[in-house]
Amino acid sequence: MNLNDYFAATWAARGRLLDACEELTPEEWTREFPFSWKSLRNLMAHIIEVEDSWVAADIEGRAWTSLEEPEVAKRYATPALARARGEKVATATKRVLAAFVPGGLQELRSGKQLDGTEVNFTVEQILTHVFTHELRHQGQIQAMLRLLGKKAPNADWI
Repeated sequence: MNLNDYFAATWAARGRLLDACEELTPEEWTREFPFSWKSLRNLMAHIIEVEDSWVAADIEGRAWTSLEEPEVAKRYATPALARARGEKVATATKRVLAAFVPGGLQELRSGKQLDGTEVNFTVEQILTHVFTHELRHQGQIQAMLRLLGKKAPNADWI
């Protein structure tokens, strides 16, 4: 497998999770839990917006602004809207994958660590971080669905 395959598998698992979320009531979609990003809506928004920020700002150097709560509530009001936003962001990520895989993966981008220290990352490191970040949160989505009494779909790649 390569980065293109990793992203395709991650997005396919996201799709299965969103399929399960389509069955939720609006109250279940926004129900807050005492962990992670509180609700399925907010966690899905976090996953998708982080992908967008790393690809847009950190790889492409485009301006990117984080969403405030009212915009999250509007942009991610339903699982269908979350899916649409995710597909839009995935289109940008596919463009970056086409541009950098395989020849540009070792290009450097500067960024900051959590403590504010400047550091350089390769495009490959950033892209790897993006899909592994989502994988971790997909497990939290499965847990939230189970806590709501729902059957969580298989998010495994194979």
